[in-house]
Amino acid sequence: MQWINVKNGDELDDLVIRALSHSERKNILRIVGSYEEGVNYTGILGESGLSTGRLNYHLGELEGFLKRDEDRRYSLSELGRKAVAVLSFIKSDIDEGILETVNTKRARRLKGIRRRLNIGFYLGALIINSVTILMIYLAWLEGDTVLWMFTPIWGALGIGVTLLMNRSRHNDPDRILWVVEWLEWRLFGNYRARE
Repeated sequence: MQWINVKNGDELDDLVIRALSHSERKNILRIVGSYEEGVNYTGILGESGLSTGRLNYHLGELEGFLKRDEDRRYSLSELGRKAVAVLSFIKSDIDEGILETVNTKRARRLKGIRRRLNIGFYLGALIINSVTILMIYLAWLEGDTVLWMFTPIWGALGIGVTLLMNRSRHNDPDRILWVVEWLEWRLFGNYRARE
């Protein structure tokens, strides 16, 4: 790829803003930036979901932001790294749940954690509600007043636990993934280097 001839800082600003003003180009930059060793054309094509003609057009528009090595793998140029850094800075104070639409390894891992938390929530809610229904049935069948008195307490406790589990499954995936990544970093080094 050729380098773009930029005469002054204002032109550079305009160039970066133009590249980042299109969602498909931003996605391509993020995809390429997520592979430290570089990514081939087919990898970008698969992750972006673009047609070959559309991808070729955007790769042309991103000239100077990307570079290709002798193995024809794309990686970010210095300008591309700065553009991705700008994107990261812009998104830094936003809930990461919004960013899950970007197809990255971290987003896939986060989606897996969310799925497991959802399964745990539904299983836990089923168990809590089943025990409550069983207690009501036994209290009715036995006519036990102590059990009748304890059932509403258990029901209220069950509702509270269910609400906390529901809140947790929405708020904790990012924290859980952060802990997993921190443990991987402490125990094995950078997990991305191993994948």
